[in-house]
Amino acid sequence: MSTHQTLRVQVTDSNQRTRGVMAVEADFDHLGPYRVQHDGRTYWFTGKSSTHRASGVTTREMASADAARLWITLGGVAIWEA
Repeated sequence: MSTHQTLRVQVTDSNQRTRGVMAVEADFDHLGPYRVQHDGRTYWFTGKSSTHRASGVTTREMASADAARLWITLGGVAIWEA
């Protein structure tokens, strides 16, 4: 079962500068987000999960068709663009 949600997410760019809170669309499976629409692109879960070192939260890596990448928390609270 999956759920679709519109989220307000704190976004940080690849230079570690905040982009502020942005609205994103996300689809969640039982573990976390598997599809995210952000900044005009659709990102899909790559199968990689990790821990964001600075915050200690678990994240998922997402990639778009043109190889843009981001990491998102399992609850969809924060995004780090890569």
